[in-house]
Amino acid sequence: MTEILDQEPVIGRSIIGHASRASDLPVLRSAQASWPMPPSRTVLIAHLLDTAVPYVRLLEQSTDLVEVVAVPYSAQPEALSLLNHFSPRVPHSIEEVGATAVAAAKSAAQRAGSPVLIQEVGGYCADAVHQLAGLPLFRGIVEDTKQGQWRYERASPLPLPVFTIADSPLKALEDVQVGRSVAYSVERLLRLRFYRLLSERRVLVLGYGGIGTALAQHLRRTGAHVAVYDPSEVRMSAAVVHGFRVASREELLSWAEVIVGVSGHRSLTTRDLPLLRDGVVLASGSSKQVEFDVEGLYRTASATAEVDEVLELQVADRTVYLLNQGKPVNFMEQSILGSVLDLVYTELYLCTRELARQPWAPGLHRLDPRMQNELAQRWREEYGQR
Repeated sequence: MTEILDQEPVIGRSIIGHASRASDLPVLRSAQASWPMPPSRTVLIAHLLDTAVPYVRLLEQSTDLVEVVAVPYSAQPEALSLLNHFSPRVPHSIEEVGATAVAAAKSAAQRAGSPVLIQEVGGYCADAVHQLAGLPLFRGIVEDTKQGQWRYERASPLPLPVFTIADSPLKALEDVQVGRSVAYSVERLLRLRFYRLLSERRVLVLGYGGIGTALAQHLRRTGAHVAVYDPSEVRMSAAVVHGFRVASREELLSWAEVIVGVSGHRSLTTRDLPLLRDGVVLASGSSKQVEFDVEGLYRTASATAEVDEVLELQVADRTVYLLNQGKPVNFMEQSILGSVLDLVYTELYLCTRELARQPWAPGLHRLDPRMQNELAQRWREEYGQR
C-alpha cells in the first residue's frame, strides 16, 4: 500500500476547485485511526466521480485494493486519471461490472494471504454469491445502495455475509443531499436546453421514499407545482400530510410537464406513453436506467435526435424528452456534494472492517447501532459547529 496521505498537501494545491479535492474526509481519517482494519484484500466497485477520489485513496491506506472497478455510466475521466496508479477497470457495459469484480475476487482468493472482500454499489455481484461463497478466503460483501440491497434480498437465503448500509439511519441523511442534487440537475437542464424555469413547471415525482420526499420538498421550495405518486398507500398518505398534490397515477402522468423517477424500480413503461403530455421531460434520480424503459422507448420511437444530455423521441404521436439517456441526472454534477459524504464513506469503511476482522454468518448484516451512534457523534462534532 502506497503512502498517499503524505502527498496530500501537494495534491490539494494541484487540484483546487474540484469537489473531490475540497474534502479530506476527517471523520473517515479519525475512524481509521481509532478502528484500524486488519490485513485484507478488497475489490472495490464504485462510482468513480471526482468526489470519490479522496475515499479511494484513504481506503487504500487500510486494505490492499486488488481491483477498482468503475461503474461505466458514472466514470469521470479526471477521476480515472487521478486514480491511474490503481489502473481502474471500466467495463464496456453495466452487465460486465459484476463479472469483472467476481473474477478479481477469485484471482485474489487463489493466492494465499489475507481475507478477500468486495465493497460495491448496486448489487452487481448478487448473481454470483454462490460462486463467491465457495472461495476459501472470501469473507463477504459490503453494499451501499437500496437497489443493491434489494438484489441481495432476492438472492436469499444468502450463502455468505453481506453488510448493507442502504437502510442505515446514517445513510438516510444522504437522501436529502441526493434529492437536492437531482432537483439541481433537472433545473439546470431545463434552463440550458429548454429555456424554461422549474418554478413554472408541473413536476411529478414518482416514488416517495427518502429521496423522493427530499426531492419533492426541494422542488416545492423552487416554486414548482409538485405532485407525488407512490404505489404505497402509506407513502401517498404521507404526501397528503406534507401538502403535495396526489391523484391516480393516470391522472398525474397526463398532468405533468416534467416527470422525475426516484422509485428505485421501473416507474414508467411504453404502455404509459399515450397518457403523457406532448413535450414531457423525463428525468431519473435512480440507479442505472431502471426508472424508464429506455430500450422500449427507442423501439417505439419513429424518430430520435440527441443533443448533449437531451434525447428527443417521437413516440405515440408526441414528443418525449429523456434526460441523460435515462441514467441518473445527478451523476452529471458529482451525484452529491458536502460533508454527508464523509459520513457515508466512513460507515462503508467500518462495515468493510467488520468483515476483515472476523468471519460472519451468512445473511444480511448491519453496523452495530452503538458504532453508528459513535460515528454520528464524531461527524456532528466535526461539522455541526460550522
